[in-house]
Amino acid sequence: MGKRELIIVVAFLAVGTLVFQIAAPPETATSSFSFNDFFRSARSEIRGNPGQGKFVHEASLPVPAGLIEVRLIGVLQDVTIVGDDRDTIDYEFTVNSTGPDEASAIELAKSTELVRDDVGDAMILRATYPRPASQRSTIVMHVPTRMAVRVEGSNGVQVSGVAAVHLEAVRGDVTLETIQGAVTGAHQDGDLTVGGAASARLRLLRSAAKIARIADGLVLDLRNSDVGVTDSGGALEVDELRSELEVSGHRGAVAVRGSDGRVTIRRPAADTRVDVRRAEVEVLLERAVPLTVITTDEPLRLILVGAPAFDLDASATNASIQAADLDLKAETSDANARLTHTFGRGGTTKISLRNTRGDIVLRKSS
Repeated sequence: MGKRELIIVVAFLAVGTLVFQIAAPPETATSSFSFNDFFRSARSEIRGNPGQGKFVHEASLPVPAGLIEVRLIGVLQDVTIVGDDRDTIDYEFTVNSTGPDEASAIELAKSTELVRDDVGDAMILRATYPRPASQRSTIVMHVPTRMAVRVEGSNGVQVSGVAAVHLEAVRGDVTLETIQGAVTGAHQDGDLTVGGAASARLRLLRSAAKIARIADGLVLDLRNSDVGVTDSGGALEVDELRSELEVSGHRGAVAVRGSDGRVTIRRPAADTRVDVRRAEVEVLLERAVPLTVITTDEPLRLILVGAPAFDLDASATNASIQAADLDLKAETSDANARLTHTFGRGGTTKISLRNTRGDIVLRKSS
């Protein structure tokens, strides 16, 4: 046997030994040889954790008089928090874990904890997970109605009947209902429903949001989102990018800034200003309110319901103004168009429309 053949045989034996150590069933005898321990650990990693286990942690925590907020951090999925007439925080914290076998998985689920830390006027409950293996957790929690709630790092949240809500790094489907105070924070990648709150200040990324019955104003930062705001009051301020916004029946002033996307405002009741770029804008006007709309590159439509009285000043650059439905014709010069007209008695309310490289369309509601 030559040197080359000897090397091949040695290499073959080494590989065979390695494969056997990884694939062989675990040894029953106790061994102190660390090389075997190494291979046993490697074998465990390759095989994964096929065991499944579940454990439900339950607790009832008294709430001191000075505590006004509960912060829930790291519960991975399906957070449900309900405000009730009570003086304790009660929860069922459900953990599903993997493990080498079922018994080990259950022990890992049991060792998952909600660690309490009272800081100032807030109770922090932070989920901590054992390693190795992986866990999925959900929670159903009942809190006093006087408490504010902050949720961090969860996918899927439902909160109702509490003093206020703050969302931090929250994804998935979220429903917030009957919130006495403010709704604040950030949401992304899912459906968001807010039904009833004193105010709202939200950052939304790739969200599909329905926001209704906000009493005292909203501030929205929208990115790649589809958002509807209905039956609300107070000042509405929106900064949007590549988003679709529809505002219907809002009882306060409206200000929208941004670029790309679409803005629809139905029946504004107070001063309304839209200043966007490359965004389609449509306003359904039933009563005369101060209105300024500026956009570019996309159509701008003003649709009249009934006969509101106002002074119109419309100008289109490198585009046209279409108003045949109102028996009006714009003045044109080169590629530009301008239309001024007094509807009804006018004189007190001014509506200004500006578009560049996009048409302005004036018509009656069908």
